[in-house]
Amino acid sequence: MVAAEFALAQHASLPGLDLRHDPGQQPQAVVRRQDRHAKHVAEQAQDEQPLHRAAQLERLVLDLVAGQAVQELAQRPSPPAGGGRAIVPSAMMELVGVAAVAVVAWFAAGTIWNVRRGSALMRWMQDGLPTLGERSTVRWLGSTAVELVIRDAKAPFTGVTLVIFLEPRDLPWWPISRSRGRRDTLIIRGALRHAPAAELEALDPASWSGRDALPRVPREWPVREGGLVVHYESAAALKRAEALLERSQLAELSIRRLSVRRTEPNFQLHVPLPERQRRAREFFEAVHGLAVLALG
Repeated sequence: MVAAEFALAQHASLPGLDLRHDPGQQPQAVVRRQDRHAKHVAEQAQDEQPLHRAAQLERLVLDLVAGQAVQELAQRPSPPAGGGRAIVPSAMMELVGVAAVAVVAWFAAGTIWNVRRGSALMRWMQDGLPTLGERSTVRWLGSTAVELVIRDAKAPFTGVTLVIFLEPRDLPWWPISRSRGRRDTLIIRGALRHAPAAELEALDPASWSGRDALPRVPREWPVREGGLVVHYESAAALKRAEALLERSQLAELSIRRLSVRRTEPNFQLHVPLPERQRRAREFFEAVHGLAVLALG
């Protein structure tokens, strides 16, 4: 039932649209819609459908758990009329059944957790998204990511993609993923109106984002060590990186990756999910200011 409705995708590394710097798996779209009123991003009517579908996903997952439990009970064999030979196989069947129900329950709980977390952040972002432009599409990528695409973006952008990248809470090995540094992350990718003059990568080496990007950084670039490791192509690029990091610190942005490239996406910012006590407009104004500064 859930598969028919949503076809949950495989958990990829960091999802992306333009993969010239981010090759990887492309999850299948789960929920997709075209906004009927793209010029009114903050209006409540535009956000009802993706949030409604998120709630629908929760209900379907709960139905799956209930159905699986009933199925396990229905398929449980009757005890033999006589003799004790079937005791061991029957006990093993019981253990297998319990394990199956536990896995499905874990999947359901993790999926619902992610759906609620992603939906809450989307509601928070409504007030700030007009700073970047008009939203055109929203879709769930499996149970671990939500993608918002802004095609009619404001300068200095020509287009912006935001990805709410969530931890794989629906998988039993989620704790292992956390131990390797994967955390909920907001990814902002932008195509700029013209190519930046300098290229750089500022990476948090302890983060999933930093480790994912490191293999694609040119090996000949110099490196400045520190809390954030800065890879840069020239002295001018290092100066630009320092200015960007100073601006981000003033804006209280905790950067996991900040990328400025001549090829699209020209601008990338990976940060922890913002605290909802913070004003969304203030957050996105800080992001917009970083993109302006990236162009110089």
